[in-house]
Order: sequence, then structure tokens, then C-alpha cells
Amino acid sequence: MSGRVLIVDDDPGCGRVLALLVRHLGHEAAYVTSGYKALEFVASHCPDLIILDVMMPGMDGLEVLRRIRQDPRTSGLPVVMFSALADPQFRQSARNQGASDYWVKASLNFEDLEERLNPYLAPRDQPN
Repeated sequence: MSGRVLIVDDDPGCGRVLALLVRHLGHEAAYVTSGYKALEFVASHCPDLIILDVMMPGMDGLEVLRRIRQDPRTSGLPVVMFSALADPQFRQSARNQGASDYWVKASLNFEDLEERLNPYLAPRDQPN
């Protein structure tokens, strides 16, 4: 079963590359470059997972996360924060605000991407 992944990053190059890698693993992937576009996409397409940058102009990733968690239709949607910010306190704060996980961009090993995606994209009727 392939999952539907939305990647949100204000850096189009980063979004494109991550989307290509996710597609290479057999999943559908789309990317948008702002928090506003992410909320529009989620409202109309309902992905299985969102990989969400933290630092974006306009609406940052934490605000996007807050809005997703407040909406009953999307409150349980897995959201992985994906950021250059590696501060452990900030990472814990993001989790306390409802992030499913927090990946630091510089430390993400793309060879492990499939393993990191599996808990969120595993078939719903089978144990993880």
C-alpha cells in the first residue's frame, strides 16, 4: 500500500528532492512552499502524512501544526516536523504541541527514509 505524503518547505529545492525520494519509495508525494498552501492542500486532499518545515515566512510550521490539531477532521493526522533547528528543548516543545516526530534536516540519512516513514504509512489493518 502506498501512502500519500505532503511535504511543506519554503525551499522548493528541498521540497522537490524529498518528494522525489518519497516517490522512489513507492508513495505519492506532493510539496507546497507555504503554510497557507499546506492548509489548503490538507483540506482538499487529506494526505496520510505531512512532513512540515518549521521555519517558513508568513505562517510557520508550528502554526500550521496548531491549526491541523484544532480541526477535528485532521487532528489525528501524523505530522513530522522537519527542520534545521536541532535544539532539544525546541524539539520537545514541538512534540508537546502535537508533532508526531521531529527530524533534523542535517542529520536525516536518506538511506533510512523508508524506515522512518513506515510507522506513518504502514497499512492501517496490519500491526506496525
